[in-house]
Amino acid sequence: VAVDQEGGKVQRFKKGFTRIPEASLIGSAGSPKLAFEVSSVTAQELHAVGVNLNFSPVADIATNRKNPVIGNRSFGDHEEIVSKMVTSFIRGHLVEGVQPCVKHFPGHGDTSTDSHYALPRIDNPIEVLQEREFVPFKKAFRSKCSMVMTAHILNSKLDPKWPATLSHFILQKILRESLNYRGVIVSDDMEMKAIADHFGVEEAPRLALLAG
Repeated sequence: VAVDQEGGKVQRFKKGFTRIPEASLIGSAGSPKLAFEVSSVTAQELHAVGVNLNFSPVADIATNRKNPVIGNRSFGDHEEIVSKMVTSFIRGHLVEGVQPCVKHFPGHGDTSTDSHYALPRIDNPIEVLQEREFVPFKKAFRSKCSMVMTAHILNSKLDPKWPATLSHFILQKILRESLNYRGVIVSDDMEMKAIADHFGVEEAPRLALLAG
């Protein structure tokens, strides 16, 4: 049983639940202990009502100030602070019996388009991603997070044809082989226009499965 309970503007359960602050506010405090405590409270409340999977935390790095979809959902603009907060958040959830899901691989923080409405395109080379975007994800996997969500973004330097959700190269060659990830891969919402308008609501799920 799953939900998006990040905090801030993305908090599906509100009435009767603690209002969780947005990730940027938690990150600005620079305290992994605080991130753990906020995560623990969030997970306790989810567990109490039968939710055992939370599509959170956001592991994206807020490198683009004009990003319309990530913004304050990110813990910060540097891989070090984001990694510390993400791993603490993961531990807080796991202690309370709720599985976290980091998102959005391979990194949605440097985009300038909202994938709910259009297909974001970036061209960061893999060397940049390895030193920056991939870092919080790798730390998350080492912290026993066994689920990751893909991003509906097209990176011409990685795969000029397919966005990450539909890319065999990104999911198999990079995520599985290069990063040695063995957990579950889940897509972002397949009805978002980044996917539905370009690949079709019927065809896209088949392509996602083929990509792995």
